[in-house]
Amino acid sequence: MVQFQNWFSKSSLKPVLWCALLSISFVFNSCLFKHYSFTGANFPPGIETFSVDLFTNEAPLVNPQLTINFTEKLKTKFQTQTKLGLVAQQGDYQISGSIVDYRIDPATLNADVGTAQNQFSIKVKVELVCPKYPEKNLIKEYSFFKIYDANQPFESVENPLSDEISDNIVQQIFAAIALDW
Repeated sequence: MVQFQNWFSKSSLKPVLWCALLSISFVFNSCLFKHYSFTGANFPPGIETFSVDLFTNEAPLVNPQLTINFTEKLKTKFQTQTKLGLVAQQGDYQISGSIVDYRIDPATLNADVGTAQNQFSIKVKVELVCPKYPEKNLIKEYSFFKIYDANQPFESVENPLSDEISDNIVQQIFAAIALDW
């Protein structure tokens, strides 16, 4: 019993506590120097800024608010989810693009009334230019859609659905650029 009590004495626990603290300190320091964040964003060394040009609208059907709203959502995502600083132009990551499709198509048909549901879709073309790491450059299209009841006028659902679709596309773009997906 005496040996068991000596093992748990305060003096024998000090080396164990010091080793534990040293290990935890090493893990935190190694994570900081590799540019990882709690969101999973991972950038090469020397990438400290980003810029986002105003997305143009090249879709046949145009929502005049979409270009500004989409561009601001993308800026906000990178500002809140990374440590990169936003600059007006010539960032280490330069993001630009256009809205290439904004459409409504019949999704399901009903024999009694015709179209029962519509599909609202948005497609965005994105270009990333990274002068310091040209292998990171990309040009890619991202899209998403939502189904809504055809009895609802499009004007009544356009803004909330447009916001939801834009949020999803911004997340896809963020994942491709910041998370290397």
